[in-house]
Amino acid sequence: MALDDAFDYFRAYDKSSFTVVACQGSEPSEGDVADFERRVGFRLPEEFREFTKSPLGGLYMEVREEVWPRAKEFEVGPFWSFLYGLKVFGIAVGIPSWLDIRAQFESFSADGGSGLVPFLQIVGDADRWCFDSAGGIVLWRHDDDERELESLTFSELLMREIGELARRKERKVRHEDRG
Repeated sequence: MALDDAFDYFRAYDKSSFTVVACQGSEPSEGDVADFERRVGFRLPEEFREFTKSPLGGLYMEVREEVWPRAKEFEVGPFWSFLYGLKVFGIAVGIPSWLDIRAQFESFSADGGSGLVPFLQIVGDADRWCFDSAGGIVLWRHDDDERELESLTFSELLMREIGELARRKERKVRHEDRG
């Protein structure tokens, strides 16, 4: 299964470069997932359901601050140089609201993102990756409410974004953000 690539990655990821926090030990039940699906009005894609019920559900991943120092207030740089992590929203027991897909869905819907369920966000970017009611993956662009349908699976998108994060980390280590 395609999620195996993600599970394999997190068994051996570079712990000296990345911090990873997930719901491990607080995984949601099938009933928790089904309750959320009733709330949104459609079934989530199977890959995402499996992921969110795994120990990796409710995932937060960032480049360690000693590797990628955080920007100081009013510091400027290329946009990519502020994108030091990613979040995969989940349904774990006791998950903080900034990582809780239920809270993110409510906030997103209240802000006009109707019909979409946000599930992945790059730290520092207001755009969101969302599921539509057909289970498709949509990139919602915050500046103009544009919705771009992608032909990727959840695991393909997750692994692509992890790869992009690793590439940004290497650029930051090489100081490419200093013009």
